[in-house]
Amino acid sequence: MKNSLNVGFYGWYIVAAGFILNFIGIGIAFNALGIFFKPVVEELGFSRGDFSMYFTIAALSMTFAAPVIGKLIEKFNIRIVVGISTTLLGISFALLSQCVTITHFYILSIFVGIGHAGSHIIPVSTMINNWFRVKRGLAMGIVFTATGLGGMISNPVGNWLIINYGWRETYIILGAIIALISTPVALFFLKKSPEEMGQTPDGLPEAQRQQDGALEGLSLGEFAKTGTFWLIAFTVLLINIVNVGVQQHLIPYLTDLGHSSIFAANIMALYLGMTVVGKLSLGMISDKKGLSTGLVLFCLILSASIMLLLGANLVWVAIVWGIFYGIGNAVQTVMPPLMTAAGAGLKHFALIYGVMAISQTIGSGIGMPLSGYIYDSTKSYHPAFLLYAIMCLLTAFLGYLALKKAAFSYRQGNKGDGSEIKGTVLFNFIPLIWKVKKLTASPSSQGVESCL
Repeated sequence: MKNSLNVGFYGWYIVAAGFILNFIGIGIAFNALGIFFKPVVEELGFSRGDFSMYFTIAALSMTFAAPVIGKLIEKFNIRIVVGISTTLLGISFALLSQCVTITHFYILSIFVGIGHAGSHIIPVSTMINNWFRVKRGLAMGIVFTATGLGGMISNPVGNWLIINYGWRETYIILGAIIALISTPVALFFLKKSPEEMGQTPDGLPEAQRQQDGALEGLSLGEFAKTGTFWLIAFTVLLINIVNVGVQQHLIPYLTDLGHSSIFAANIMALYLGMTVVGKLSLGMISDKKGLSTGLVLFCLILSASIMLLLGANLVWVAIVWGIFYGIGNAVQTVMPPLMTAAGAGLKHFALIYGVMAISQTIGSGIGMPLSGYIYDSTKSYHPAFLLYAIMCLLTAFLGYLALKKAAFSYRQGNKGDGSEIKGTVLFNFIPLIWKVKKLTASPSSQGVESCL
């Protein structure tokens, strides 16, 4: 098959299935968590830091489950592994509706974390890396646009459900959606590799597939001994601290500033919607210009946009933040699997990415309570946001170093070695983010809020 866009190439059906799994598993079960924050805390009397810890426990649970899921995907039918995981995620998410103490949230979060581990990122990234070579960046960008679209829809809809029916009923409704949509998709449509369908990556001729070195790669032990492994791990850790630290406290932050919960949910939806633009753009840039170019550029956008939050009491600043943070945030989902494939190859990708996901979940587990406890101690989110802006710059630097050492091409002809950019761009950018605060010194124009 010469054209990989031919409907006979099953890889694009894998993209569609992965899109749905990410839309539900991340877009709803993760990106909509912020809408529950204030209603639960205010009704049950928890502190923001203590309630945030339930997410940390879920992340730790996912941390321990992720390598196991990776190994199970390597050895067993991916449909069964993902099907069980999506069912567990949906049921445990719905059961959060029955919690009355913080301990209840902590216990259920263990099962939520295990469900997350096998429901989306690891299996979807494994399949995309197996099914695509030339168009891997584009395919990865498409499946991860679903996380933003899912959040864009689930935040305002979920907020409406909470206002009209309550947070307990909303947990039940969303949990049912997770189980009833994701599980059938997993059981009936997933195929781990093109060989299962008698096809080749991208639908290319067999001879070209062999030239691409599809089965090359390091073992987990070999990769863990390299500097690339640890640089990627720290890059992934930092960007996930930033992502969760900002996202899961956005709605509380905006409502603290005096915005309505509806406005805050719509700003969240705007940001998540703009991740679609960011992920498609980042995927195409990675295919054409290399991973390093995409990584550094989008980290800089992310850092600058976080600084805009300092002036988000102004409606127009909050809107601009949603646009640019959404674009920059694409780096958090699109880059880790591509960087891992570039560093380790594909032979043992599922297992290795399962281990790399530990950095993702630890970062996620740190970010939410970190922002919560910073707020509890300072009564402000600003110190946390300044810290996260700096972390974005450090992420760009460490990721750049990792890709310079990458041993494998994530697409034909591209080693992703970072030679296409100059490291000095990072340091030339630093003074710019400190000027953002000045833009927010003008009087508020809150009337715009009615448009959202």
